[in-house]
Formats: sequence, C-alpha cells, structure tokens
Amino acid sequence: MRWIVFAVLAAASFSAVAGAIDVNLSNDTIEARYDSTAGAADWTFGALYNRDEKNYALNVGLLAVGDKGVGGSRVEGGVGGKIYTVRVADSDVAALALGGQVRWFPNNGSFAVAGYAYYAPKVVTFADGQNFYDTGIRGEVEVIKNSFVYIGYRWTRAELDNGTQPYVDKGGFAGLQIKF
Repeated sequence: MRWIVFAVLAAASFSAVAGAIDVNLSNDTIEARYDSTAGAADWTFGALYNRDEKNYALNVGLLAVGDKGVGGSRVEGGVGGKIYTVRVADSDVAALALGGQVRWFPNNGSFAVAGYAYYAPKVVTFADGQNFYDTGIRGEVEVIKNSFVYIGYRWTRAELDNGTQPYVDKGGFAGLQIKF
C-alpha cells in the first residue's frame, strides 16, 4: 500500500514541475535534452549520439536563468556549468564545462535566434582529454504557444592527450522544442 501512495505522490509532483523537451536530428546524429525548473535555475539533462562515428556525449547541467525586455525585444539567457562524459575517436573524455546560452526574440515576436557555448580547459578535463567545447547556434519559430521548430548548426569537439582534435559532432540539424 505504501508503494502505491508513493507512486501516486511522485507522479503528481512530476506533473507540477515545469520543463521542456528538446529533440533535434541530422542525417547522422540525434540529440535530446530535458530541462526542468528548480527555482531561479534550470537543470538540464542531455544526450547526443552520432551514428556514423559512434561518438556520444552525455551531460547534466545547472544554469541560473532569467529573461529581460530590451528595447521592445525579449532576451532569455542563463549561465552555469555542465558535466560531460564523451566518447570520441575511441577515447573517453570527462569534463566540467562552464558557459551559457541566450535566446533573442526581436520585437518580442515568435521568431528567435539562440546560441550556446560551454568550454572545459585542461584543468577540468579528464581521462583521455585535454580540453572540450560544445557550441551551437539556431533560428527558432514558435508555431503554437510553447512549441518551437528550429534549424541550427553545432560544433562539439575534444582535444585528446594524443594531440588530435576530433569532433564529437559538427553540422546542421533540425528539431523541435516543447515547453510544458
């Protein structure tokens, strides 16, 4: 009986949490992310898999987020960090990357330009890695309230102990984001 009560309470609390699901695809890659609000911050959980190269990147992050009106436009953004575990070029990399993200809605409309950048220097890059970065940019359109479609381009790369700098993924993608 206690397990049933626990399951019902857990399900009810999950439905009360605001969040977003974000999924994008290219010919070779899938990326999925879940964001959940925690006060003035967002928890992020993400995974990227490149089928051709057999590369992947998993991450969990915490970002301080907010929004502001600027000259009739809206800007949303956040700064914080992510912990990455990466498999690239038959090597394993772990990294604590700092960075942030921004979204700009010109004239507070339904179109936005967004970008993100996270970087981990040698001091916080471990296993077979020397440094790591994850960057991207995209254009978004809100098709219905809280539902966005977008196209973008990403560069996710690690420098390895052997001096090579392979990409985990590099290229264009198309995706959708649903906020709830």
